[in-house]
This record gives sequence, structure tokens and C-alpha cells, in this order.
Amino acid sequence: MTAIAADQTITFPVMPFRHVAAVTLGNALEFYDFTTYGFFAIYIGRTFFPSSTPGTSLLLSLATFGAGFLTRPVGAMVIGPLGDRIGRKPAMLFSFALMGLAMIGMALTPSYARIGVTAPILVVLFRLLQGFALGGEVGPTTAYMVEAAPPTRRGFYASLQYASQDAAGLTAGLVGTLLASLLSAAQLQDWGWRVVLLLGASVVP
Repeated sequence: MTAIAADQTITFPVMPFRHVAAVTLGNALEFYDFTTYGFFAIYIGRTFFPSSTPGTSLLLSLATFGAGFLTRPVGAMVIGPLGDRIGRKPAMLFSFALMGLAMIGMALTPSYARIGVTAPILVVLFRLLQGFALGGEVGPTTAYMVEAAPPTRRGFYASLQYASQDAAGLTAGLVGTLLASLLSAAQLQDWGWRVVLLLGASVVP
């Protein structure tokens, strides 16, 4: 083995800031969308699961919210190994694209009053796709941050993943609160909750 001179310094490549920002924002996007649905579940329920029985619309909306958790492990088992085979970046881009597609699809799906039972079916499918994308995103992005970070900064870079998740939940709550203060209940019901989802999707590019 060759000894390293005391005055020699080992340098490691520094991850470009734009890469750190992109991965962190992408992770935040996934959780922003996932939590936004919960905040607006009552409006989503009235839009896609109308019912004359009090509370039924909300319960069906929350059941759809929970459906996203069913596909999270599936996404992890599919996209995680994909990242090992073809690289972290393609796997991350794939999961981000799926999440963006699901967000836009849900936001633009017509109401039950306009297209009937097709509306809740589409919403459930988009929600399942969101869960799949989120489950498959966490592994590759965390692995990328740890692998690409300088050895002395890996803990910090990995912690950005968890910090971005909490920041996304906070942002979703703030956006929801702001819209609730600016819009009427009817406006929130008609299009306000859709705007919140589209705002998140605008981060994808």
C-alpha cells in the first residue's frame, strides 16, 4: 500500500448545487402532492364521490387517499432496482414524471356530475399512480444524495430528504390556508383545490 504524505489533501468532487436542488425539490414535490390530497379531501370527495348520506363523500375520498399507500411498496420494489440497473437519474426522472402526470391528471379530471362513474375510477387510478411514484422515488433519490455527496457531508445531504418532506407538508398547508382565506367555499370547491395540485406539478419541469 502507498502511504499518503501528511501534507497531501484528498479532494472529492462537489455535487453541483443545481443537482442538490433538483433532487430535494423532486422529493418535496412527491410529498407535497401526497399531503395536499389529505388537506383537500372534503372538496375532492364532493367532486368525485357525491352522496346524499352525510360523511360518505369524505369517507370515500379518504379511502382513495389511503389507496395510494397500497402501491408505495410496489413502486419501491420496481423503481428501486431499476435505479440499480440503469442509474439513479433515470429512475428519479421516471418517478418524478409519473407523479407529475398523476397530479395533472387528478387536477384536470372532470367531476362526477360531468362524466359519471368514470370520474372516481380515474381519481383512484391516479392516486394509485401517485403512491407508486412516491414509493419508487425515495430510494433512488436518497441513494443518489448519499453516493454523490462528499464523504464528510453524507449525513447532511441525506438529511435534506427528510427536511424536504416536512417542508413540503408545511408548504401544502400554507398554500391551502392562503387559498382558503382568498377564495370562497364555492370557489375552493369548484377549482381552488385543483390549483393547489397544478402548482405542485409546475415544479416538475
